Amino acid sequence: MRRVSGILLIAIGLLHSLAVVMPGAIGFQGIWREIAQAGFLDAVSSKSLRIWAYYWFLIPGFLIIVFGLLCHWVEHRLNHPVPAVVGWALFVLTVFGVVLDTNTGFWLVMAVAINIIVAAHRAGRTASPGTN
Repeated sequence: MRRVSGILLIAIGLLHSLAVVMPGAIGFQGIWREIAQAGFLDAVSSKSLRIWAYYWFLIPGFLIIVFGLLCHWVEHRLNHPVPAVVGWALFVLTVFGVVLDTNTGFWLVMAVAINIIVAAHRAGRTASPGTN
């Protein structure tokens, strides 16, 4: 497996975060007007489920980008695969997401999680005893 997990996660996060610049494309037309009317400060509340949904759509996208940057750094700066435990944790998280909503982008992240697991195990088998 190639060391592409970081780049793939960054791409998924950017795709998820397109809602910032194109909110109308995913059903959030006029959301910034609603946020401004709510006064920006503490606009995310149970009073506006649309603002709440938009907020929770954006935050995971940005977190996926940050996580992707970290994975990319591990893969390319340290020249190591992302640890398998990270892949397994990501896999469990994505399974949970898919179970709750089968029509979801979690499938994309699940593929990256599997890539992380396989790449880490392959690297572990090819490493010499006593090396890290």
